[in-house]
Amino acid sequence: MDSPESGRASVAAHIVLTVAAAETELAADALRQSGARAIEERHLGDAIELWAVLGDSAACTAFVERWKDHWPGRVEVVDLTPSDTWKRYSVPVIVNDILAIVPSWVSFSKTDFYPIVVSIDPEDSFGLGDHPTTRIVADLLCCFITPESSVLDMGSGSGVLSIVAALLGARRVVGIDRGVGAFAVAERNAERNAVSEITEFSHGSTIPIGEQFDLVAANILAPVLLELCEPIVRSLLPGGTIILSGIRVDQREDLINRYVAEGCRLVEDRVLEGWCGVAMAKQQ
Repeated sequence: MDSPESGRASVAAHIVLTVAAAETELAADALRQSGARAIEERHLGDAIELWAVLGDSAACTAFVERWKDHWPGRVEVVDLTPSDTWKRYSVPVIVNDILAIVPSWVSFSKTDFYPIVVSIDPEDSFGLGDHPTTRIVADLLCCFITPESSVLDMGSGSGVLSIVAALLGARRVVGIDRGVGAFAVAERNAERNAVSEITEFSHGSTIPIGEQFDLVAANILAPVLLELCEPIVRSLLPGGTIILSGIRVDQREDLINRYVAEGCRLVEDRVLEGWCGVAMAKQQ
């Protein structure tokens, strides 16, 4: 396992959410989708506290404000060093017969068996490759990326899905994430995988105006996918493909109906560990 990067601060802002037991999984995934790299669960009577590293204090405060109507939260400054212990338990993720996603600090001896091996260090961003939503999108990218595709990756996090798209043959990949510092993490991972010339990353949450892509991937929570439906569809070329994940199975129908109403049709869907991903085509 690699040692922590030299010069990294020994303390960091943590976000702390207080949730009911029934809401634990949903809250944890909201944290992961916003960039949490490790989540600790603490039981306090009938309630549960979720502790997570989520970038700097501003990022934590923004998350608390956004989700305050769902879960009360606060920001705590704590020692960051113990959070690196999660790396000890990381293992390669075998997505399918051609793709493996491997933590950068893990030795992987099966590169001869997989044509595409992505090396990833998520640092403080979401996207090690092990979350079901990431695995679903990565698998669907293998099905729908064509040579010379242009790709928009909304919620790019560590850059893992952008890198997968580039290694599958995309000519240009644009990754956007609202996580503070995520674009710098993604750039380092792109360099690690020798796709820096194909990928470009930026901080934000706005769909590029005036540009259209052959494929749009968005691995973010369902409420945000619904909110961004119109600009996502608008950013897609006619006949292009949208890959959406971050959807619980019980949210699937509402989300598909929303995108169908915007001029798309369902092409394929996948379910993994209670999460759903869909591929949809924009009508010509």
